[in-house]
Amino acid sequence: MMVAAWFEGWCRLWRKGIALICILVMSALLQGCWDEVNLQDVSYISAFGIDYIDGHYEIYGQTIKFGLIAKTESLQPDPNPVWIGKGEGDTVLLAVNDLARSGQTILSLEHLKTVIVQERAMIKINDIMDGLNRQRASRYTSLIFGTKAPIEKIFTSDTFFDQSPLNSIMYMPGPLDSQRSFIRPYAMQLAVQTLNEPAMLTTLPALNANQEYWKRKKQALQIQLIEGIFVFKDHQYLGYLTETEASGLRWVDPEFKHFMLKAEGKQGKSAISITSSKSRLQASFKEGKPYFALKVRLEGNVAEMDGSMQEQEIVSSIETRIKQEIENTFRIGLTKKIGFFHLEHHLYRYHQAFWQQACKGTNWLPKPDQLKIEVDFQLIHTGNFDLNIGT
Repeated sequence: MMVAAWFEGWCRLWRKGIALICILVMSALLQGCWDEVNLQDVSYISAFGIDYIDGHYEIYGQTIKFGLIAKTESLQPDPNPVWIGKGEGDTVLLAVNDLARSGQTILSLEHLKTVIVQERAMIKINDIMDGLNRQRASRYTSLIFGTKAPIEKIFTSDTFFDQSPLNSIMYMPGPLDSQRSFIRPYAMQLAVQTLNEPAMLTTLPALNANQEYWKRKKQALQIQLIEGIFVFKDHQYLGYLTETEASGLRWVDPEFKHFMLKAEGKQGKSAISITSSKSRLQASFKEGKPYFALKVRLEGNVAEMDGSMQEQEIVSSIETRIKQEIENTFRIGLTKKIGFFHLEHHLYRYHQAFWQQACKGTNWLPKPDQLKIEVDFQLIHTGNFDLNIGT
């Protein structure tokens, strides 16, 4: 009996010991607050500007009050809610480290929303991408733009109605694109994909701040706008085009949303709202040379009428103008040694044997006669009034 009682007591003690050990092990695995950082001890960099001058990088960091990051729609009693820092170094991260020397708090990239690359730094795009994405704090969802302007000019631009600086094109380009489509900004993930994709062009929007459009109390406002594109291929910077020169690209953008065009006839003119644009590229071969057919299908409606125009006049005018814009962009691209509309990439994707033999490792460019453009515009409706056809 005594042995049995002793054994039972030992088993109870053993079970309690095992339970205590399990509790201690589980407690060690729980996440604690040992690395907690107070918000007032952190400066969150919301935008990066990267320049390259005299063989070294200049980094500009824009920080915004943390409350504005959480509420972009709030009004700001402070007319200058933005702080801009500058660091220099032989690499991107060494320049960031230099910027951190003067920071009174921890500099964090975990809320980085936008990266702006000055044109001088575009020859270093490969090193810039490596520096931004090798460390874990950066996000692949950050937008990336290019600029010809001083980065400080972009970072100190104005906003409407005293709203948060986050309500600007460099942070929220979507509203502008939904009203006036041109070239969609790249997220960092898409930029990395296209830069690494063989025979693929990367087109970064060119951001600037312009004082010609808006005023407040007779004082000119410096408002952000997209004025053109910067073009890359295989991590090489190829050149810059203005919006007018690159206007043909908007019609082949798979995310096209809206644009307004003028149609002209013999007895009047009208404003046409283009609401849909779909394109398809096909290739055929003749005597060993590729020939491409680019077909663009558009839909739209009459937004405004001045004078009288027949429906066929409107359709013909829009088709002619869009075809001219595409041809003009294609021709200007060839003069700059840039092959727009993804012709070479189409060969890489669907005619790999030809691409391997004739294009790979060369700066292949099509001839002007190797692209045929077909535009088909469908007028959906004429607005609240019938067309005035002058009968």
